[in-house]
Amino acid sequence: MTPAPAGIGLSLERLVALAGRAGAADRAAAAASRAGAVAGRRRGEGTDIFDLRPFQDGDDPRHLDPAATARSGRPQLRTFHEEVEKTALLVADLRAPMFWGSRGRLRSVAAAEALALEGWSVVAAGGRVGLHAVRDGETSVAAPRPREAALLGLLATLARLHAAGLEADPAAPGPELSEILDRAAASVTTGAALILATGFDRPGADFDAVARAVLRKCRLTVLLVQDPLETAPPAGVFTIRRGRAAQPVRFSGSEVPARLDALGIATRLVRSDEDPLAQACA
Repeated sequence: MTPAPAGIGLSLERLVALAGRAGAADRAAAAASRAGAVAGRRRGEGTDIFDLRPFQDGDDPRHLDPAATARSGRPQLRTFHEEVEKTALLVADLRAPMFWGSRGRLRSVAAAEALALEGWSVVAAGGRVGLHAVRDGETSVAAPRPREAALLGLLATLARLHAAGLEADPAAPGPELSEILDRAAASVTTGAALILATGFDRPGADFDAVARAVLRKCRLTVLLVQDPLETAPPAGVFTIRRGRAAQPVRFSGSEVPARLDALGIATRLVRSDEDPLAQACA
């Protein structure tokens, strides 16, 4: 298979290179979180037990709970307040409407690269990262794990799903954004961070209600991916090709940021025409 051109294909090498953007600030935060480096009390005392969960590869076996393990018949791990606060689930919207762009990168590429940058920042701070990636015909879920090796596996999954999305000719639309958000939130521990990268296509009639419920459980952030045609819409009617179908569209200024702000959702704009690696070198 011939690799897709830059900005259209999602390069695993670029996702890995974004580790450099995690920066010294994240590493300093990780160092400051080690024992003896923090004065005063953290929320929940950091080392207080928050909950129990099944043991996963990469976990510290010293945190196994013998009594819970004996009761359940499988290894159970104590989780602590500090661990929950450093847990993030990356939610990638890779449905068909994300696979377009007027210049720079496809919105799908911009979304995946923005999530990779978030993942590297969490790992650099000593946290755990999981993945909930959705195409029209496939959902890939990985529970949060610590360390760079686990994140590399998640990024490889993102690259694979994106490549499949480029080849797909969707016959039916995938799930609405509200369904994606609801399922993702159901898979994480209360208090964890949920980071959704999306263009906000087909949010669903119940998106606002779902978002409010998710905010009661998680720390929700939306990385709103927008093409230059959305941030500075031109006049006129244009044709966008999705798979084999052509669709006329008229662009207008986006009201999504105001809608998300009204819901109390932390939102960051990701421009598809801005290269994060080029910014890092500037």
